[in-house]
Amino acid sequence: MGESGQFMINTGSERPIGYWLKKLDNLIDAQFERQLSEAGLSRRQWQLLNLLEAGPRSVPDLQAELEPFLQGDAGDLDDALAGLVTRGWAESADNIVNLTEAGQAHFGVIKAKVAELRHGLMAGISPEEYQTTIEVLARMAANLEPDSDWAVRQDKQR
Repeated sequence: MGESGQFMINTGSERPIGYWLKKLDNLIDAQFERQLSEAGLSRRQWQLLNLLEAGPRSVPDLQAELEPFLQGDAGDLDDALAGLVTRGWAESADNIVNLTEAGQAHFGVIKAKVAELRHGLMAGISPEEYQTTIEVLARMAANLEPDSDWAVRQDKQR
């Protein structure tokens, strides 16, 4: 531990984790947006196609799955669904949405392009390193959840 009681980890960089998280998030978003815009899709439509690939879903189920990304903007989901239906890639009846054959075919092509992007993102990173990174980030997030031991102790100290 350093002089101020903080953990010191030598990463070869003076930048903190927040910097790298935001930088990576911005780069991923920019690359995904480029790939998806070439296909005429929004990020939300891509997320819907991924969810619908597994089979039909109700609109409330889709909304629950995408809630962390919607940030209270349910209209974003409605617009994305309407765009997929207008293209003929999805159909909706009785509040249940499913992919059409055309949607499945187009999704397959776009999914292959996104897989290439993900492959590029993972260049020089072993599956083990990736898994470790995911596990560490998940633990860090869990540590800061409102009901975590650390957060509860912080609340008691206030």
